[in-house]
Amino acid sequence: MAGVSDVFKALSNPNRLRVYQAVCRQNGNGRGLTIEQICRAVRMKQPAVSTHVARLAAAGLIVRTKSHWWVHCTASRQARALIARFARRPDAVEP
Repeated sequence: MAGVSDVFKALSNPNRLRVYQAVCRQNGNGRGLTIEQICRAVRMKQPAVSTHVARLAAAGLIVRTKSHWWVHCTASRQARALIARFARRPDAVEP
């Protein structure tokens, strides 16, 4: 898991933030969203979405699971907990 500064750096790009929000909205369905579903949700092309997903995964925000030829993306519970801890007590979280 990346640090809080890596998380916020990844989310500082508006398009990447939209991708992350789309994944978080659909996180409850169990399997997550495929890249194709994210493309439709955020109205972006596949190469751009794939790049953003890779950056979000590198920051620990998204977990990718390969199933046959599909990649399913879900929001990382650890990253969501880190963001929540930072929101409650920013001084108590290591950068």
